[in-house]
Amino acid sequence: MQKKFNDDTFLARWLDGTLTKEEVSEFEKSEDFAVYGKISETSKLLKSPYFNKEKSFNQLLETKRNQKKKFKLAGWSYWLAASIAIIVGIYTLMPSEISYTSNAGEQLTVNLPDGSEVKLNSVSALTLNKKEWKKSRTLDLEGEAYFNVRKGSTFTVRTQLGNVRVLGTEFTVHSRDKLFEIRCYEGKVKVVVGTNDLNLTRGKGIRIVNDELEHREFNDVAPGWINGEMSFKNIPLKEVINSIERQFDVKINTGTVDLEQRFTGSFTNDNLDVALRVICYAMEIEFTIESKDDIKLIKK
Repeated sequence: MQKKFNDDTFLARWLDGTLTKEEVSEFEKSEDFAVYGKISETSKLLKSPYFNKEKSFNQLLETKRNQKKKFKLAGWSYWLAASIAIIVGIYTLMPSEISYTSNAGEQLTVNLPDGSEVKLNSVSALTLNKKEWKKSRTLDLEGEAYFNVRKGSTFTVRTQLGNVRVLGTEFTVHSRDKLFEIRCYEGKVKVVVGTNDLNLTRGKGIRIVNDELEHREFNDVAPGWINGEMSFKNIPLKEVINSIERQFDVKINTGTVDLEQRFTGSFTNDNLDVALRVICYAMEIEFTIESKDDIKLIKK
């Protein structure tokens, strides 16, 4: 490239579109203008969020390889232009969705971009779009979680069974299979299920199980599972067994036991034998443990 194009500000002014008409005209006549043009076009193409990520990145690498073969440019300006294209590409290809998943028997604390906090119970998943968070505090939940939400714009928890909207409060959401349960520990919660809007205040909750809506009241200041306790109140035995399987990562064969009968009770979440004894004593059933994948409930 001619010497006049090698000053420290020329490339930046060209990319910025602030060159004079005379400078642009002279630059376009130079033999290296085509190279810079291709780099600029590659950068623009990478801005589209709908590009195939792998294909786009490979095209960028291929363009760079071809340029190395066809042109031998001197000076730092070529590499600066190529670096700009790569940086733009990497930024564009960075994923905007973030997911958090807890394993069996694990609780996971997630700090959200606005300072709100979420505690995931075992075998639960949380997904949010970090880039869109300031515009819309919205996330998706599968499983069970306790939310401590900072005051601000509307905060929305979406699940397959219904949505929960708040401004700033503490509440739990449990959404698995056909069980949907919300508890409000502080503030006010709006639950949207189908065409129904339900407002909950402190100490109030709702449960939808087998498509039946139940209103609940409680005195707890936080869900028991946060403090290492599994607690159930008038809930189908099937849901209790499912919780045990998730917490201890086991498989329980329920045989002919009636799973629709209701259970009320609590026990620590770190001892499988104790948990099964509490449940079986209350429900008048027996159990055997051969292995973690071979636990049987036996109707007396």
